[in-house]
Formats: sequence, structure tokens, C-alpha cells
Amino acid sequence: MEKYDFESIVYRKGTSSFKTNEDLIKTMFDLNYYDDTISMWVADMDFACPPEVIEAIKTRADRKIFGYTGESEEYYKSIINWYNRRHEMNIEKEWLVFSNGTVTAIRNCLRAFTEEGDGVIIQPPVYYPFEAQILETDRLVVRNNLLKDENNVYTVDFEDFEAKCKDPGTKMFIYCNPHNPTGNIWPGEVTQKLLDICYRNDVVFFADEIHCDIIRKDNHFVSALNLVRNDNVILATAVNKTFNVAGLHITNLVIRNGEMREKLLKFTGDIRLSPFAMEATIAAYNNSEEWARQMNETIDGNLEYMEEFIEEKLPKVKFNKPAGTYLTWMDFGQYDIEEKELLQKIADDAHLILEGGSMFGEPGLGFIRMNIACPNSVLKDALNRLEKAFS
Repeated sequence: MEKYDFESIVYRKGTSSFKTNEDLIKTMFDLNYYDDTISMWVADMDFACPPEVIEAIKTRADRKIFGYTGESEEYYKSIINWYNRRHEMNIEKEWLVFSNGTVTAIRNCLRAFTEEGDGVIIQPPVYYPFEAQILETDRLVVRNNLLKDENNVYTVDFEDFEAKCKDPGTKMFIYCNPHNPTGNIWPGEVTQKLLDICYRNDVVFFADEIHCDIIRKDNHFVSALNLVRNDNVILATAVNKTFNVAGLHITNLVIRNGEMREKLLKFTGDIRLSPFAMEATIAAYNNSEEWARQMNETIDGNLEYMEEFIEEKLPKVKFNKPAGTYLTWMDFGQYDIEEKELLQKIADDAHLILEGGSMFGEPGLGFIRMNIACPNSVLKDALNRLEKAFS
């Protein structure tokens, strides 16, 4: 069995990476960036892509022509077999609709299935592009805030959710499972209850499941596709997160309902993937499963180290290990520092770029999101810097 390298540091400066773009960070966060700053914000990994994916892209480049490309049978089979093997999902080829990324897919679905002024439900604190796409397409943000107990354990407010679905102006719900940023994996019974409510109220159910292959050991993920009342579901799957190829913009929507597929395609037209996106997908799903397994083991190890470190060295920070994703959600509320000042302190004293919880909605105030998909040595360095900054 090949041992993959998750410890080498891959330097990303000079690659136009969002993560290390000093000007972008200054514009977005008004934070200073130093020569030794560690960026742990945007949700991509600092691990090298699977060598099988890199080799497949190189091999395709050697063919020398990069003309218009259609999806091959092998491409479809790689997706179908992966989700059947990993999650017992039975996907049919005609259900798959390609999109250049999940955020683009959300925007297109908003325009295809809702009208300006319609209500769209999200569950803050949640991935901030959800709200941005709703606002930018002139729809109404309807917030079904997650409930949080004293231990920062999150649950769904079903009573509020149902009341908002019953509003005739509510037309769509954007669901995040595994959840970004809290790391929750919603149990099948939670997803089923939400599906039932949406079904009864004719609310389109957009399920963002793009982190479903990045889950912690002893945790289990249930797709909305494996439940009932899913005829109005648009399911987002993506090779991007699992194999760190987000820049290739590869999302495949799963839509069982033929009328919904036709309606979406009538709006978007025929969207084609690049030859590199196709070869990367095939190589990832067919040949890189062991890489994904070892990647998850590495994330497990990072989280175990982080949990012990925070408990011992940063006891004022409340931290629950996420069940899914490689994103951590830390409660800095006990420091009683205003968020902007907190992020500036972290940037200037610890030379770390992290994200403030308010980006994910008002319920995120007091929290910080930190991406720990990095070599363990980098995580240790970052945590030591945090300890020094707050000691």
C-alpha cells in the first residue's frame, strides 16, 4: 500500500492562490499579511493533490490539443460507482448535471426555480456564499438559525423551519450537510424531517453535500438521495473538496426529477467541462480512494492534536471536534474581544489569517473558523502562535 505524503509543505505564493493573496486578504478582511503568515481561511487544502490526478492531467496535456470536450462514459461511471461504493447512492447517468462549481450551481438554481423577491431559507451560521447568492439575485434571505446549547452543540429549529416553509413566498431551502462551518453531520432522521416539510410545502430542496467524503472515523453520512420525499431535491456533489481540485470547478448536480433538470438546463444552457476537469474526476474517483482514506486519517490526527492542545494551552477557547469537513469552529467568546480587534490581534501577533464567525451570520459572533487541512507541523506552529498571542 502506497504511503502518500501529507507532511511536505507546498508553497503557494506566486500561483494566484486566494489563500495567500495579500491584496485579496487586505481587501476582504483588512488584515496585515507578513512574510511568515500562515493562511488558514479559505476552504481548500494545503496538501498536494493525489499523484494519480496530477499524472492524469499531465498525460492529457501531452495529447497537445485541448478542444471542446464532452463527458465520456468513463467519466459518468466514475461518479456513479464512487457514490454507490462509498454511500450506497444509486445515481443514474441522466440525473447528472455538470456545473462549474457549487456556488455557481446555487446561483443558477436560484434563478431557474425562484423569482425575484422569493424567500430562500438558510441555516446560520452557515457558508457565507449562500446568503451572498440570494442577495445578489434579488431574492429574500429567510434565516432558520440553528439552535446552540451551552456546550456549542447545534440542532435544527424545526418549528421555525416549518413556519417559514409554510409562507407561500418561500420557494427554496439551501441545506448544508456536512455542515460548514460547524462540522455537523446531520443524521438521516434530521434530513428526512426537513425533506418532509419541504415536500409538503412545495419548497425546492438544494442539498450541498460536497464535504460528504471528508468525515471523521466512526461517523456516518446519509445522503438526501437515500431518503424519501426527494423528488424536489437538487443534490450537489463535488470532487473538488475531497481531492483538493477546487480550482478546476467541478460540481455534478444529481436531479432525479426530469422536469426540474429540463427547467435548469433551459436556464443555463449546455455547460461543458474542460478536458482537465474530466480527467481529474476520473483519476480521483477511480484511482485515488486510498489517498482520500489517508487524507482523512491525517485530518483525524490533526483534530486529535488540536483538541488536546486547546484543552491544555487555550482553555478559554471552546472547541468541539467536527464530525465532518476539515474546518474547525472555535468559540473565543470568553475573551470578550470585538471580532475585528480579535482577527487583527491574530493576524498581527500570531501571523495567522483566520475567518471571523460573523461572516457566517449573526449567530457566528464570537467564533473563529480555522482550516486545518495542512501538514501537522504547520498546525502545531499555528497553535503555538495562538497560545503565545493569548498567553
